[in-house]
Amino acid sequence: MENSIVLGVIILGLVFLSFMIGKKSEKRAIGDGHYPYKLKPILTKTEYEFYKVLREECEERGILICPKVRMEDYLTVTDKENYMKYRGHVKSRHIDFILCNDDMEMLAGIELDDSSHERKDVKEVDNFKDAVFKKINIPLYRVKTSGGKYKKQINEFIESL
Repeated sequence: MENSIVLGVIILGLVFLSFMIGKKSEKRAIGDGHYPYKLKPILTKTEYEFYKVLREECEERGILICPKVRMEDYLTVTDKENYMKYRGHVKSRHIDFILCNDDMEMLAGIELDDSSHERKDVKEVDNFKDAVFKKINIPLYRVKTSGGKYKKQINEFIESL
């Protein structure tokens, strides 16, 4: 009797293990017809409210606005020995808005800072972005989102470009 209980537990364990291994190996191939995606807005409500004011000011001056640009799209890693390490710092990070001239040359970056930018981990990322922009000699403007009065802030940094 005792042997049959042990044997039953072993068999149940093997069945369970086999089931779990099968589940983990059920990887879907690209283009397999399963697309678990849905459209969402490109900008948050706050970003969109800021964008409307920014667009008004930029259109008058012929400045183009590119929202949510990944840092990897305009930066290249120069340290080839540590390429993956430094690429990892920029590949999944973005700047809220990039301002460009008609030739798509970058004039400035803009980051909207809400209350989450008071957290230590977010401050570290902000400091990293600030240092990168200083290194590439492009201004990075930080705009506080509290209050929602953006026109004065936008005019000040656009005039400095």
